Amino acid sequence: MAVVVPFRALRFDFAKAGAPENICCPPYDIIPDPSVWERKSPNNAIRLEGGALLGTEDPYGGAKRTLDSWLASGVLKEDGAPAFYIYESLFRSRSGGRRILRGVAALLELSPFSEGVVLPHEFTLSAAKEDRRRLMLETGCQFSPVYGLYDDPEGRVASLLQPALSQPAGCSFRTDDGCCHTLREVYGEDVCSALTAAFAGKKIFIADGHHRYETLLRLREETGRPQYAMVFLADMNDEGVEMWETHRVVSALQNYDETALRAALEARFILTAGDTAEPGTFVWLTKSGQFRLTPKRPLSDKSMVAALHNEILEPLLGIGAESLAKQTNLTYTRDAAEAAKAVQTGAAQCAFLLPPAEMPELRDTVLAGEKMPQKSTYFYPKIITGLFMHKF
Repeated sequence: MAVVVPFRALRFDFAKAGAPENICCPPYDIIPDPSVWERKSPNNAIRLEGGALLGTEDPYGGAKRTLDSWLASGVLKEDGAPAFYIYESLFRSRSGGRRILRGVAALLELSPFSEGVVLPHEFTLSAAKEDRRRLMLETGCQFSPVYGLYDDPEGRVASLLQPALSQPAGCSFRTDDGCCHTLREVYGEDVCSALTAAFAGKKIFIADGHHRYETLLRLREETGRPQYAMVFLADMNDEGVEMWETHRVVSALQNYDETALRAALEARFILTAGDTAEPGTFVWLTKSGQFRLTPKRPLSDKSMVAALHNEILEPLLGIGAESLAKQTNLTYTRDAAEAAKAVQTGAAQCAFLLPPAEMPELRDTVLAGEKMPQKSTYFYPKIITGLFMHKF
Protein backbone atom coordinates (compact mmCIF):
# COMPACT_ATOMS: atom_id res chain seq x y z
CA MET A 1 0.00 0.00 0.00
CA ALA A 2 1.09 3.61 -0.53
CA VAL A 3 2.66 5.18 2.55
CA VAL A 4 2.27 8.96 2.28
CA VAL A 5 3.46 11.06 5.21
CA PRO A 6 4.00 14.74 6.11
CA PHE A 7 7.50 16.18 6.15
CA ARG A 8 9.53 19.18 7.21
CA ALA A 9 10.05 20.91 3.90
CA LEU A 10 13.18 22.85 3.13
CA ARG A 11 11.95 26.28 2.04
CA PHE A 12 13.22 29.73 1.11
CA ASP A 13 12.89 32.56 3.59
CA PHE A 14 11.52 35.12 1.15
CA ALA A 15 12.56 38.01 3.41
CA LYS A 16 16.19 36.97 2.86
CA ALA A 17 16.06 35.20 -0.47
CA GLY A 18 13.80 37.57 -2.41
CA ALA A 19 10.40 37.40 -4.10
CA PRO A 20 9.27 33.85 -4.96
CA GLU A 21 8.71 34.69 -8.64
CA ASN A 22 12.43 35.50 -8.86
CA ILE A 23 13.81 32.53 -6.93
CA CYS A 24 11.61 29.67 -8.17
CA CYS A 25 12.15 28.02 -11.55
CA PRO A 26 10.65 25.25 -13.68
CA PRO A 27 11.97 21.69 -13.26
CA TYR A 28 15.32 21.15 -14.96
CA ASP A 29 14.02 19.02 -17.84
CA ILE A 30 11.98 21.80 -19.47
CA ILE A 31 14.56 24.60 -19.15
CA PRO A 32 16.28 25.31 -22.49
CA ASP A 33 18.44 28.16 -21.15
CA PRO A 34 19.31 28.25 -17.42
CA SER A 35 20.84 31.73 -17.72
CA VAL A 36 17.32 33.19 -17.97
CA TRP A 37 16.68 31.99 -14.42
CA GLU A 38 20.19 32.74 -13.14
CA ARG A 39 19.71 36.38 -14.11
CA LYS A 40 16.51 36.66 -12.09
CA SER A 41 18.28 36.33 -8.75
CA PRO A 42 21.54 35.07 -7.24
CA ASN A 43 19.26 32.95 -5.04
CA ASN A 44 17.32 31.31 -7.88
CA ALA A 45 16.67 27.60 -7.35
CA ILE A 46 18.20 26.79 -10.76
CA ARG A 47 21.59 26.94 -8.96
CA LEU A 48 20.50 23.88 -7.00
CA GLU A 49 18.31 22.14 -9.57
CA GLY A 50 20.30 22.70 -12.77
CA GLY A 51 22.90 19.91 -12.62
CA ALA A 52 24.62 19.24 -15.94
CA LEU A 53 22.32 21.78 -17.58
CA LEU A 54 24.38 24.59 -16.02
CA GLY A 55 27.45 23.62 -18.01
CA THR A 56 29.85 24.45 -15.17
CA GLU A 57 33.01 22.51 -14.37
CA ASP A 58 31.58 21.02 -11.17
CA PRO A 59 27.77 21.49 -11.18
CA TYR A 60 27.12 18.92 -8.45
CA GLY A 61 29.77 20.15 -6.05
CA GLY A 62 28.64 23.68 -6.86
CA ALA A 63 25.06 22.81 -5.90
CA LYS A 64 26.31 21.34 -2.61
CA ARG A 65 28.31 24.48 -1.80
CA THR A 66 25.37 26.70 -2.68
CA LEU A 67 23.01 24.62 -0.55
CA ASP A 68 25.36 24.73 2.44
CA SER A 69 25.81 28.49 2.04
CA TRP A 70 22.08 29.19 1.85
CA LEU A 71 21.41 26.99 4.87
CA ALA A 72 24.12 28.72 6.88
CA SER A 73 22.84 32.20 5.98
CA GLY A 74 19.18 31.39 6.56
CA VAL A 75 18.20 31.88 2.93
CA LEU A 76 16.94 28.31 3.18
CA LYS A 77 15.61 26.70 6.32
CA GLU A 78 13.74 23.57 7.29
CA ASP A 79 10.22 23.88 8.67
CA GLY A 80 9.89 23.30 12.39
CA ALA A 81 7.09 20.72 12.21
CA PRO A 82 6.00 18.08 9.66
CA ALA A 83 3.23 19.16 7.31
CA PHE A 84 1.42 18.37 4.11
CA TYR A 85 1.58 21.28 1.66
CA ILE A 86 -1.31 22.17 -0.62
CA TYR A 87 0.08 23.44 -3.91
CA GLU A 88 -2.14 25.10 -6.52
CA SER A 89 -1.36 26.37 -9.99
CA LEU A 90 -3.97 28.52 -11.71
CA PHE A 91 -3.33 28.23 -15.45
CA ARG A 92 -4.89 28.87 -18.83
CA SER A 93 -6.23 25.64 -20.25
CA ARG A 94 -5.74 24.67 -23.88
CA SER A 95 -9.45 23.98 -24.02
CA GLY A 96 -10.19 27.55 -22.97
CA GLY A 97 -10.65 29.39 -19.70
CA ARG A 98 -8.75 28.96 -16.48
CA ARG A 99 -8.26 25.80 -14.48
CA ILE A 100 -6.63 25.01 -11.15
CA LEU A 101 -4.21 22.16 -10.70
CA ARG A 102 -4.45 21.32 -7.00
CA GLY A 103 -2.60 18.67 -5.07
CA VAL A 104 -0.60 17.94 -1.98
CA ALA A 105 3.17 17.79 -1.46
CA ALA A 106 4.28 15.01 0.85
CA LEU A 107 6.73 12.14 1.19
CA LEU A 108 5.97 8.79 -0.45
CA GLU A 109 7.73 5.71 0.87
CA LEU A 110 9.90 4.32 -1.92
CA SER A 111 8.57 1.14 -3.42
CA PRO A 112 10.03 -0.78 -6.40
CA PHE A 113 7.74 -0.92 -9.40
CA SER A 114 7.56 -4.70 -9.01
CA GLU A 115 5.51 -4.25 -5.83
CA GLY A 116 2.69 -2.62 -7.80
CA VAL A 117 2.25 0.35 -5.45
CA VAL A 118 4.02 3.01 -7.52
CA LEU A 119 3.37 2.59 -11.22
CA PRO A 120 5.33 4.13 -14.12
CA HIS A 121 3.71 4.89 -17.46
CA GLU A 122 6.68 5.52 -19.75
CA PHE A 123 10.28 4.49 -20.41
CA THR A 124 13.27 6.59 -19.31
CA LEU A 125 16.73 7.57 -20.58
CA SER A 126 19.89 6.63 -18.68
CA ALA A 127 21.72 9.94 -19.19
CA ALA A 128 19.06 11.96 -17.38
CA LYS A 129 19.02 9.48 -14.49
CA GLU A 130 22.80 9.68 -14.04
CA ASP A 131 22.62 13.49 -13.90
CA ARG A 132 19.94 13.35 -11.18
CA ARG A 133 21.86 10.63 -9.34
CA ARG A 134 25.04 12.67 -9.13
CA LEU A 135 23.15 15.76 -8.03
CA MET A 136 21.18 14.02 -5.28
CA LEU A 137 24.16 11.96 -4.15
CA GLU A 138 26.25 15.11 -3.74
CA THR A 139 23.62 17.28 -2.06
CA GLY A 140 21.53 14.73 -0.17
CA CYS A 141 18.52 16.71 -1.31
CA GLN A 142 15.59 16.41 -3.70
CA PHE A 143 14.88 19.83 -5.17
CA SER A 144 11.85 19.08 -7.36
CA PRO A 145 9.03 16.62 -6.69
CA VAL A 146 7.87 13.55 -8.52
CA TYR A 147 4.38 14.31 -9.87
CA GLY A 148 2.06 11.45 -9.01
CA LEU A 149 -1.63 10.73 -9.59
CA TYR A 150 -4.08 8.81 -7.44
CA ASP A 151 -7.62 7.66 -8.04
CA ASP A 152 -10.03 9.03 -5.43
CA PRO A 153 -13.54 9.05 -6.91
CA GLU A 154 -15.08 9.52 -3.45
CA GLY A 155 -13.03 12.70 -2.90
CA ARG A 156 -11.80 11.61 0.51
CA VAL A 157 -8.45 13.39 0.23
CA ALA A 158 -10.08 16.56 -1.12
CA SER A 159 -12.50 16.68 1.81
CA LEU A 160 -9.61 16.53 4.28
CA LEU A 161 -7.80 19.36 2.50
CA GLN A 162 -10.88 21.58 2.15
CA PRO A 163 -10.67 23.33 5.57
CA ALA A 164 -7.12 24.52 4.84
CA LEU A 165 -8.24 26.12 1.56
CA SER A 166 -10.22 28.72 3.50
CA GLN A 167 -7.07 29.82 5.33
CA PRO A 168 -4.70 32.51 4.03
CA ALA A 169 -2.02 31.19 1.69
CA GLY A 170 1.56 31.06 2.88
CA CYS A 171 2.57 32.55 -0.45
CA SER A 172 0.97 33.35 -3.79
CA PHE A 173 2.67 34.73 -6.89
CA ARG A 174 2.52 34.83 -10.67
CA THR A 175 5.28 33.67 -13.02
CA ASP A 176 6.16 34.84 -16.53
CA ASP A 177 4.09 32.08 -18.15
CA GLY A 178 0.93 33.50 -16.56
CA CYS A 179 0.49 30.74 -13.97
CA CYS A 180 -0.40 31.77 -10.43
CA HIS A 181 1.20 29.55 -7.78
CA THR A 182 -0.13 29.21 -4.24
CA LEU A 183 1.13 27.21 -1.26
CA ARG A 184 -0.64 26.43 2.00
CA GLU A 185 0.57 24.37 4.96
CA VAL A 186 -1.50 21.63 6.59
CA TYR A 187 -0.24 21.05 10.13
CA GLY A 188 -1.74 19.04 12.97
CA GLU A 189 -1.34 15.42 13.97
CA ASP A 190 -5.02 14.54 13.48
CA VAL A 191 -5.42 15.83 9.93
CA CYS A 192 -2.00 14.55 8.89
CA SER A 193 -2.81 11.08 10.21
CA ALA A 194 -6.16 11.17 8.42
CA LEU A 195 -4.45 12.08 5.14
CA THR A 196 -1.94 9.26 5.53
CA ALA A 197 -4.85 6.87 6.12
CA ALA A 198 -6.72 8.22 3.08
CA PHE A 199 -3.77 7.39 0.81
CA ALA A 200 -3.22 3.94 2.26
CA GLY A 201 -4.24 1.25 -0.19
CA LYS A 202 -4.08 3.56 -3.20
CA LYS A 203 -1.80 3.10 -6.17
CA ILE A 204 0.33 6.05 -7.22
CA PHE A 205 0.67 6.58 -10.98
CA ILE A 206 3.78 8.55 -11.92
CA ALA A 207 2.75 11.40 -14.21
CA ASP A 208 6.05 13.29 -14.34
CA GLY A 209 9.43 12.62 -12.79
CA HIS A 210 10.11 9.00 -13.75
CA HIS A 211 13.85 9.74 -13.88
CA ARG A 212 13.79 11.24 -10.39
CA TYR A 213 11.87 8.34 -8.89
CA GLU A 214 14.06 5.67 -10.49
CA THR A 215 17.15 7.56 -9.33
CA LEU A 216 15.88 7.65 -5.74
CA LEU A 217 15.32 3.89 -5.88
CA ARG A 218 18.88 3.40 -7.10
CA LEU A 219 20.32 5.65 -4.40
CA ARG A 220 18.48 3.71 -1.73
CA GLU A 221 19.90 0.49 -3.12
CA GLU A 222 23.44 1.90 -3.28
CA THR A 223 23.61 3.91 -0.06
CA GLY A 224 20.59 3.03 2.09
CA ARG A 225 19.13 6.50 1.68
CA PRO A 226 16.65 8.00 1.01
CA GLN A 227 13.66 5.97 2.16
CA TYR A 228 11.10 8.41 0.73
CA ALA A 229 10.49 10.41 -2.41
CA MET A 230 9.17 13.96 -2.22
CA VAL A 231 6.03 13.97 -4.34
CA PHE A 232 3.22 16.19 -5.52
CA LEU A 233 0.02 14.13 -5.63
CA ALA A 234 -3.12 15.09 -7.55
CA ASP A 235 -6.41 13.29 -8.10
CA MET A 236 -6.45 11.95 -11.66
CA ASN A 237 -10.19 12.68 -11.83
CA ASP A 238 -9.65 16.41 -11.28
CA GLU A 239 -10.14 18.62 -14.36
CA GLY A 240 -6.99 20.53 -13.40
CA VAL A 241 -4.89 17.51 -14.41
CA GLU A 242 -4.26 18.35 -18.06
CA MET A 243 -2.24 16.43 -20.64
CA TRP A 244 -0.90 17.98 -23.82
CA GLU A 245 0.17 16.17 -26.96
CA THR A 246 3.78 15.58 -28.03
CA HIS A 247 4.33 15.14 -31.77
CA ARG A 248 7.01 13.03 -33.50
CA VAL A 249 9.39 14.45 -36.14
CA VAL A 250 11.37 12.02 -38.32
CA SER A 251 14.72 12.92 -39.88
CA ALA A 252 18.06 11.53 -41.11
CA LEU A 253 16.68 8.13 -42.10
CA GLN A 254 18.71 6.38 -44.78
CA ASN A 255 16.69 5.17 -47.76
CA TYR A 256 13.56 7.05 -46.71
CA ASP A 257 10.96 6.43 -49.44
CA GLU A 258 7.74 8.42 -49.10
CA THR A 259 5.98 6.51 -51.87
CA ALA A 260 6.73 3.14 -50.28
CA LEU A 261 5.73 4.45 -46.87
CA ARG A 262 2.41 5.69 -48.22
CA ALA A 263 1.67 2.29 -49.74
CA ALA A 264 2.45 0.58 -46.43
CA LEU A 265 0.27 3.06 -44.52
CA GLU A 266 -2.65 2.57 -46.92
CA ALA A 267 -2.60 -1.13 -46.13
CA ARG A 268 -3.23 -0.36 -42.46
CA PHE A 269 -5.03 3.00 -42.43
CA ILE A 270 -7.57 5.09 -44.29
CA LEU A 271 -5.83 8.28 -45.46
CA THR A 272 -7.88 11.48 -45.62
CA ALA A 273 -6.74 15.06 -45.94
CA GLY A 274 -6.44 16.71 -42.54
CA ASP A 275 -4.07 18.63 -40.34
CA THR A 276 -5.40 17.86 -36.86
CA ALA A 277 -5.29 14.55 -35.05
CA GLU A 278 -8.47 13.40 -33.37
CA PRO A 279 -9.03 10.64 -30.82
CA GLY A 280 -8.24 7.36 -32.53
CA THR A 281 -6.18 8.93 -35.37
CA PHE A 282 -2.72 10.22 -36.26
CA VAL A 283 -1.78 12.84 -38.85
CA TRP A 284 1.07 12.13 -41.25
CA LEU A 285 2.82 15.32 -42.39
CA THR A 286 4.70 15.22 -45.69
CA LYS A 287 5.88 17.81 -48.20
CA SER A 288 3.12 16.72 -50.54
CA GLY A 289 0.26 16.88 -48.04
CA GLN A 290 -1.15 16.20 -44.60
CA PHE A 291 -3.15 13.03 -44.09
CA ARG A 292 -5.24 11.87 -41.17
CA LEU A 293 -4.68 8.15 -40.55
CA THR A 294 -7.69 6.21 -39.33
CA PRO A 295 -7.00 2.53 -38.49
CA LYS A 296 -8.79 0.00 -40.69
CA ARG A 297 -8.83 -2.50 -37.82
CA PRO A 298 -8.74 -2.08 -34.03
CA LEU A 299 -5.28 -1.28 -32.71
CA SER A 300 -3.81 -3.72 -30.22
CA ASP A 301 -2.23 -0.98 -28.12
CA LYS A 302 -4.15 0.81 -25.40
CA SER A 303 -2.64 4.20 -26.22
CA MET A 304 -2.38 6.02 -29.54
CA VAL A 305 1.26 6.94 -29.02
CA ALA A 306 2.20 3.29 -28.44
CA ALA A 307 0.24 2.35 -31.57
CA LEU A 308 2.15 4.94 -33.58
CA HIS A 309 5.46 3.45 -32.45
CA ASN A 310 4.40 -0.18 -32.82
CA GLU A 311 2.39 0.12 -36.05
CA ILE A 312 4.46 2.70 -37.96
CA LEU A 313 7.72 3.98 -36.52
CA GLU A 314 9.35 0.64 -35.78
CA PRO A 315 8.01 -1.76 -38.45
CA LEU A 316 7.83 0.71 -41.35
CA LEU A 317 10.67 3.14 -40.58
CA GLY A 318 12.98 1.06 -38.43
CA ILE A 319 12.86 3.49 -35.51
CA GLY A 320 13.04 1.02 -32.65
CA ALA A 321 14.43 0.93 -29.12
CA GLU A 322 18.06 1.42 -30.14
CA SER A 323 17.32 4.44 -32.32
CA LEU A 324 15.11 5.95 -29.62
CA ALA A 325 17.83 5.52 -27.01
CA LYS A 326 20.37 7.26 -29.25
CA GLN A 327 17.80 9.94 -30.22
CA THR A 328 19.12 9.94 -33.79
CA ASN A 329 16.03 9.80 -36.01
CA LEU A 330 13.19 11.05 -33.85
CA THR A 331 12.69 14.38 -32.15
CA TYR A 332 9.71 15.73 -30.26
CA THR A 333 7.68 18.92 -30.28
CA ARG A 334 4.41 20.09 -28.76
CA ASP A 335 3.94 22.63 -31.57
CA ALA A 336 2.24 21.22 -34.68
CA ALA A 337 3.27 24.28 -36.69
CA GLU A 338 6.90 23.66 -35.76
CA ALA A 339 6.63 20.08 -36.96
CA ALA A 340 5.05 21.20 -40.24
CA LYS A 341 7.76 23.81 -40.80
CA ALA A 342 10.50 21.24 -40.28
CA VAL A 343 8.96 19.03 -42.97
CA GLN A 344 8.34 21.84 -45.47
CA THR A 345 11.88 23.24 -45.12
CA GLY A 346 13.49 19.83 -45.49
CA ALA A 347 14.85 19.76 -41.94
CA ALA A 348 12.69 16.67 -41.41
CA GLN A 349 11.54 13.91 -43.74
CA CYS A 350 8.07 13.64 -42.26
CA ALA A 351 6.24 14.05 -38.97
CA PHE A 352 3.33 12.52 -37.11
CA LEU A 353 0.85 14.57 -35.11
CA LEU A 354 -0.90 12.95 -32.18
CA PRO A 355 -4.01 13.87 -30.21
CA PRO A 356 -3.50 14.49 -26.48
CA ALA A 357 -3.37 11.30 -24.44
CA GLU A 358 -6.45 10.71 -22.32
CA MET A 359 -6.47 9.62 -18.70
CA PRO A 360 -8.21 6.25 -19.38
CA GLU A 361 -5.41 5.43 -21.86
CA LEU A 362 -2.76 6.06 -19.23
CA ARG A 363 -4.60 4.26 -16.45
CA ASP A 364 -5.45 1.21 -18.55
CA THR A 365 -1.92 0.94 -19.96
CA VAL A 366 -0.34 1.11 -16.52
CA LEU A 367 -2.77 -1.29 -14.86
CA ALA A 368 -2.09 -3.78 -17.66
CA GLY A 369 1.58 -3.72 -16.67
CA GLU A 370 2.61 -1.93 -19.86
CA LYS A 371 4.49 1.31 -20.54
CA MET A 372 4.08 4.04 -23.10
CA PRO A 373 7.06 5.18 -25.23
CA GLN A 374 9.23 8.03 -23.98
CA LYS A 375 7.61 11.45 -24.09
CA SER A 376 4.13 10.04 -24.48
CA THR A 377 2.56 12.61 -22.17
CA TYR A 378 3.17 16.22 -21.28
CA PHE A 379 1.42 17.21 -18.09
CA TYR A 380 0.74 20.93 -17.81
CA PRO A 381 1.40 22.98 -15.81
CA LYS A 382 4.69 21.74 -14.46
CA ILE A 383 5.21 21.78 -10.70
CA ILE A 384 7.43 24.73 -9.92
CA THR A 385 10.80 24.12 -8.26
CA GLY A 386 11.82 26.01 -5.13
CA LEU A 387 8.62 26.24 -3.08
CA PHE A 388 9.37 23.03 -1.22
CA MET A 389 12.39 20.72 -1.15
CA HIS A 390 13.41 17.66 0.82
CA LYS A 391 16.80 17.22 2.47
CA PHE A 392 17.09 13.50 3.12
